[in-house]
Amino acid sequence: MTVALSSAPSSPPATAGERLYQAIGLVRRLFHQLGRATDELHRDLEVTAAQRAVLEVLVESGPVTVPVLARSKRVSRQHIQVIANDLIAAGLAEPAENPAHRRSQLVGPTDAGRKVFAAMRARERSFLRSMAQTLGPRDVARTVRTLEAMSAYLESRAVTP
Repeated sequence: MTVALSSAPSSPPATAGERLYQAIGLVRRLFHQLGRATDELHRDLEVTAAQRAVLEVLVESGPVTVPVLARSKRVSRQHIQVIANDLIAAGLAEPAENPAHRRSQLVGPTDAGRKVFAAMRARERSFLRSMAQTLGPRDVARTVRTLEAMSAYLESRAVTP
């Protein structure tokens, strides 16, 4: 027996809170869809979506410590350390001494890492341009404003039961 799981409610949500819950479910699904799309788009580069996210920070911000990078991504230091190690092993990132802290090395992009990231962004721009055309500029702008407002709300408040 196969069970079909649907994120679509059987009837329209009755309240704004229920509608927001539906939107959050769609954001979760979209997050995973984007991860799969990124993995597929860059399969020949042998860079995962998680590695791409870390490489982006390294290329755009310069060398950073693993703990600082983990805090910026809101994930564990251990998770980022594994990804950083993989990028270093692939020659896309490199460790560097940290003058501010003897035990916490900096991790920065290599020239190869910068080149790979530039190729990734070029592919992504083309893919996203196509998606944006199906949505239209007003819907894209509205989506960005809404997601920014939701993020700001969560950043500004302690979540308690």
